[in-house]
Order: sequence, then C-alpha cells, then structure tokens
Amino acid sequence: MRRRPPWLLLLVWTVTRAGLFLVATQAIPTGHGDSFSNDVSLYQGWSDVLARGEFPAGDDKWQYPPFAALPMLVPRLLPFEYHVAFYLLSLLCDLAILFLVWRFSRSPRGGGRTGPWAWTIGAALLGPVLLGRYDLMVTLVAVLALTASANPVVRGALIGVGLVVKVWPVALLTGLRRWRELLTATGSTLVVAVAGCGMAALTLPHALDFLTAQQERGLQIESLAATPFALARALGWWDGFTSYQHGSMEAVGAGVDTATGVSLAATPVALVLIGVWWLRAAPSPRSYYDAALTTVLFLVVTSRVLSPQYFVWVIGVAAVILAVRRAEPGPTQRPAAWLVMVAALLTGIMYPWVEQDYSWEGALPGTVVLTLRNLVFLAAAVTSYVQLWRATRRPKKAKDEQDVPEALPVS
Repeated sequence: MRRRPPWLLLLVWTVTRAGLFLVATQAIPTGHGDSFSNDVSLYQGWSDVLARGEFPAGDDKWQYPPFAALPMLVPRLLPFEYHVAFYLLSLLCDLAILFLVWRFSRSPRGGGRTGPWAWTIGAALLGPVLLGRYDLMVTLVAVLALTASANPVVRGALIGVGLVVKVWPVALLTGLRRWRELLTATGSTLVVAVAGCGMAALTLPHALDFLTAQQERGLQIESLAATPFALARALGWWDGFTSYQHGSMEAVGAGVDTATGVSLAATPVALVLIGVWWLRAAPSPRSYYDAALTTVLFLVVTSRVLSPQYFVWVIGVAAVILAVRRAEPGPTQRPAAWLVMVAALLTGIMYPWVEQDYSWEGALPGTVVLTLRNLVFLAAAVTSYVQLWRATRRPKKAKDEQDVPEALPVS
C-alpha cells in the first residue's frame, strides 16, 4: 500500500521554517539580526581562507575537525549571496532530517508517530539560530547513522563521517551492546575518521589543529558549571565578570578555575557511568537509541561550553527516540525527550532575546531563564540515565531453566 505524504506535517514545517528564514534574513526585522548572522559571517570569512587551500591557522575560533570546511564551502557554489545560500542549505538539511525521522517512524524498527512532530516543532523552538549554525549538517549525518541501517559497518562509517565534521557523533557508538557489533562499528568509524583526517593533513596545513584548539577554552557563561556564577552575579553575591574569548562569553573571577576543573572531570565520570551501564545492561531493541540520547546529554551537560546550537544535536536524537516503536510496557526515554523540548523552548527565549541579561549585564530576568533552562536540561540528563538503567536492567537469576529469558544477548 502506498504511503500518503504527511501533508499536515509538511505544512507546519513549511510555515515554521519560512518564519525562521524571514527572521534570519531580517526580512521580518527583530532587532537581533547580528545574533543570527554573526556565525554565518564567520563561516564566510573562513570559506575565503579555505578556498585558498589552507585552514584558518591562528584563529582561536576555529576549533573544528577538517571536514567542517565542507558546510562552509558549499554555499559558495550556490547562485545566491553567501548568507542566503547558507540558510537555504540549512533548510535542505532540516527537511532531510524530517524525512529520515518520518521514514524511520514508518519502518519496522520505528512506529512512534511523535518523532517527526518532535523534530518539526522542537527544532523550531530554537528560533533562527537553527538555520544560522552548521550543526544542522552534522545532525543530519547523526540521524542517518541512527536510522539508515542497523549494519554496524554502515553505521560506523556514518559515525566516522560525523566525527570528521564535528566530534560529538562518536557518542552514538555507546549503544552497541554486542562486542562484535561494537568492534566492527568502531573499526569502521576509525577507518573513515583516520582516512579523512589523514587525507586532509597530507593536503592542507594545520588540518589537525582542532586536536589542541579546545585546551585554552574557559567556562562559557551558558554552561551548567557556570550557572552558580551567573546567578550569584545577578544577585550581587559574586564580583566576577564575563569576557568574550574563543568565540563565546566566558566567566572570569574567583572560583571559576575550580569550576572549570570540575566540569573537565565530570565528563570522564559521566562516561564511567555509561560504561557501568554497558557492562551490566541487558540489551533490548530500543537500547541502542536510548543510550545514544543519554550519552549525548551527558557530553553536553558536562561540557565547559553549552552554546544554543548544541540543542540541535539533542533534539535530533530525541526525535529519533520518539520515533522508535514502544514494543512493550516499561521505562522509556520519552520523559527525558520531553524535558529536552522544554529546554529547547527556554533556549529559544534565552538567545538572543535575553542574552544581554546573563552574558553582559548580569541582570536577573535573563539569568533566571538561563538557570531554569540548565536545571531542566540537567533533569533531562539524569532522567535519561535512570530510565536507560531501568529499561535494560537484567532480571534476577531464575531458579530453573524455564525462568531464564530467551534470546538474551551476551555482552
């Protein structure tokens, strides 16, 4: 039977994205046009350098793997002004993600009809920043890795492509619960990543500078670890300030270095928690997708940097989660996914509408929104891990052979 196109879904996507495009281009003036176009202007400048056959060496804002150059160069091939071309490329990637999530929701592995709507509405909550960052291109590769094929070679190769564009898609390996699948996918990821980085390093200088570019980054004021400083400043309890460094507003003052160290230590601790789950869990048809959301949430919530565009990644993974079939009753990632959507709404309010409050001025109203967003996001990460653990908890050892669950894969 031929599938009917989701006309209502496409209509809502078209209306919301048309609105975002008009605001991003300031055809509908909002007074915050620079907030949406600054990064695209930066990409345009980098594309001029990249087109000469070199990477932007010495620019502390360039912190990306070598194939991040592609999303910045492709708009130059389109017959439009660079900003418009970039926004149109973003819209194409956005629509491709919607198609992948919708197709997955109709597949035997899927079945959840909420996923396509979660992407359509959830991503729009971020506002025009959705179109003004190249994270949509990376999220497209990640959603492909989650939905296109369960073959570990294909999945690993796609994760490898994502890794050489922006590192975070490597988190999608954690849900592979069988040793053979994990080793095969990891090998495929490494082959693609090493080949891609090696080719770039042999042809262009400074291709691997991204490996050390993050070392000097400080604590971005939007990050979870910086939230106490932002709130304390707004209440008059902290005499620190913010400074524009490495492409973002960073906290400066007493206690910040300690908080930065805690944030750096929190990431390996979070990965240890994922490792403990991995060793103890009983796989289920959903566990791969569930673990992907938990790991990405952990990486973002423990990071020194929490830019608004990071939510594009999380919403993409959450949309896939909501497109997975719920085969049997039990804990799912749906509560965490809905918390992500609430955090996305608060992020869309934060940036750029009250950004001045928490980043430059330390005013209370915007800082309260930032604090609430980060608390909701932290709740999403904790809820995700708890639900992941509960959903894949091994049953107690049966007294007789008949009580042992059948077809329980051995890690």
